[in-house]
Amino acid sequence: MILRLVGGNEMITEPKKYPAYEELYTEMEELERKYPECVITRVVGQSHDDRLIPMIRIGTGSEALICTAGIHGRESVNPVLLLKIAEMYCKAYRYKEYVDGCSVYDLLNHYSICILPLVNPDGYEIALHGFDVIHNPMLRQMCRMKGIPAKEWKLNARAVDLNRNFPSKTYIQQQFYEYPASENETQAVMRVFQEYPSLAYVDFHSRGKIIYYYRQTMPWRYNRQSHKLAKYIQKISSYDLAKKEEELSTAVSGGHSVHYYSEYTGNPAITIETVADEADFPLSTEHLSEAFDEIKGIPLGILKMA
Repeated sequence: MILRLVGGNEMITEPKKYPAYEELYTEMEELERKYPECVITRVVGQSHDDRLIPMIRIGTGSEALICTAGIHGRESVNPVLLLKIAEMYCKAYRYKEYVDGCSVYDLLNHYSICILPLVNPDGYEIALHGFDVIHNPMLRQMCRMKGIPAKEWKLNARAVDLNRNFPSKTYIQQQFYEYPASENETQAVMRVFQEYPSLAYVDFHSRGKIIYYYRQTMPWRYNRQSHKLAKYIQKISSYDLAKKEEELSTAVSGGHSVHYYSEYTGNPAITIETVADEADFPLSTEHLSEAFDEIKGIPLGILKMA
């Protein structure tokens, strides 16, 4: 196992280094083998460097909460955390245990949680192991030409920021060869939004310990509902709530996955930034235990509130 749950769901041990993409993928397959009563895994897409993009669905309900992580390659904490949260929920489902006051068995018989722990496997591998992990020589050279250190790599193997690539009212083209949903990884996430009836979406990023909920393109009623959900998440995590004007940090920061989801479904789309703002890249594995304790109850809490 990548990380080991200890202390009856209360914490996790911390490895000295992050698992490779292949290890994460194997971990998801192992969860399906171990907990077939509540877990289904499937491949929802393929990266530009031919790595599969997996999804794990926990629960038997028809309506889902969708959670993503690893849209930015260097944010290596959250893919590991979401898999450990998935494992904890599976165990609690089997043995009818409670997590943070929530009956996992009852909630996951009524709803499901669709988790895409690593949307950008190429970027994740670059950030951990350098540009040589990219098999396609043209893509490898394209990445190197950006002049960005591998450990700070946010982009995919085509050097596109996936969290600026979703078709929405705030989308702004940033490179001549990209357009809305031009990237394989973007299309994979969009298919999940389109194929699964859902009640909300949470996208995990790093850094800042902050919750973004406000969507300027959405009506007042929508933002009132999202604010209520964000306040509930704040109680669980003790993270700060972002101010409305902080939704778009720069003039070219639109086109996020949460923008597309909110406009497509009309349901709440929340961005949660784990890890302290002063943390440096590459993010240390020492952040894992603290962040796990802060966010492990969030998906269940959202389902409980639904």
